[in-house]
Amino acid sequence: MNCTALIVTYNRLTKLKNCLKATLLLSFNHIVVVNNASTDNTAEWLHTQQDPRLHILTTQINIGGAGGFKHGAHFIANYLDTEWIFFYDDDAYPTVNLLDQFNRLNKQDYQIFSSKVLLPSGKICKMNVPYKKVPYTAYETVLYGIKPQKFLPNLLNQEEVQTFSFVGAILHQNILRQYTHLIDEQLFLYFDDVLFSYQLSQSGYKILFSPNLIFIHDTSIDTNIYQNKKIYYMVRNLLYLQRNQHSPFSKLSIFIRIARILTLCIYKGRNINSIRSIFKGLEDGLLNNKTK
Repeated sequence: MNCTALIVTYNRLTKLKNCLKATLLLSFNHIVVVNNASTDNTAEWLHTQQDPRLHILTTQINIGGAGGFKHGAHFIANYLDTEWIFFYDDDAYPTVNLLDQFNRLNKQDYQIFSSKVLLPSGKICKMNVPYKKVPYTAYETVLYGIKPQKFLPNLLNQEEVQTFSFVGAILHQNILRQYTHLIDEQLFLYFDDVLFSYQLSQSGYKILFSPNLIFIHDTSIDTNIYQNKKIYYMVRNLLYLQRNQHSPFSKLSIFIRIARILTLCIYKGRNINSIRSIFKGLEDGLLNNKTK
């Protein structure tokens, strides 16, 4: 079983070191690190790494998580002889038995897998839970807020899902060769993985969620999602999705989601800059401004 890790990094050298340390312990045949034009010491540190399995790709500008994964996937599809590709960010890392567990899975009917993602505390990382059924309509979006279990997999059992997160997604090389172009780099951050995986599932590909495949995501919901820059991209990208004929969300459900983001920001006591980020995201999303 020939496996490749695909990691995207930007200005998080301390977390990248932990990520790469855990990755190098596993028997990956190749490890591709996309350095998104980091401005810290990431490039210099990567230059000192001597493991022959490493392939370092450095972009001229920061092209975001979406662009980084697309860039890395193109490289793997065109230049590496491999079978399975494992996607994750620099603030995530695989558990020690990941490849052993993956080797035990029956892969006859599946070319795409979704992992269970935990926080360092051992709790589920909610932002990385896939949709068993995407809440597409406005009604489903409201129902999802009340009864999320209707749309999410049972995290104790294997189950088919409609989407995956780029933290812990595992794709066969055949998928990359045919569909990497569907990763929308314009999204930069957020919903790139949801859109990509939803398009794959709508094209007839089955995605299997397996609780035995475990990644750790060293992040915090409060400090991560509600940073001003990330609030901006969440709002802008939701509006961007309404123009996509393959959008996983209806237009009305998109505006319900945006209203919820605004409400949560106010409820959680975010500063005025958070509110400005939302309205800037609204402006650029409505005007279709894709400037990063």
